[in-house]
Amino acid sequence: MALGNPESKYYFYTMKHSQTIGIIFCLTLFFFSTQPLVFIESQQWIITGWKTAESNYGQPGKFFAYIGGMSLVLFILPYLWAKRFNMALGAFLVAWSFRNFLVLSTCQMGECPQKQWALYGCIIVSVGILIMTFLPKITIIKSSK
Repeated sequence: MALGNPESKYYFYTMKHSQTIGIIFCLTLFFFSTQPLVFIESQQWIITGWKTAESNYGQPGKFFAYIGGMSLVLFILPYLWAKRFNMALGAFLVAWSFRNFLVLSTCQMGECPQKQWALYGCIIVSVGILIMTFLPKITIIKSSK
């Protein structure tokens, strides 16, 4: 049977595990936010999501932790409203990841920071969280009247 055939046992196989994958992505996002995001060579600063040296970047990892934690809880809850609200949180995470990429990697006064792997990882994992919010396994009970 073909992969797109609804009678196939592999039809939308990821929908079965999308909530588990989403939880793993949330935990991975928290890990990535603790890793070096950029390195500013002239000042010898290593910028992470939690420790930004003497820069004015704030702590972008806190937002990842709060929103990612709320998203993790909503992945666990079996309610329809939780799945819908989780889509909005996933969109916020993607937007925040792109914001961090633009703010942290911007060249200032002729110096460009060196982008590290975790900066790209945050974007990829945030997009993965958003995709997993679109694939919840929900059983709908039909009411008889």
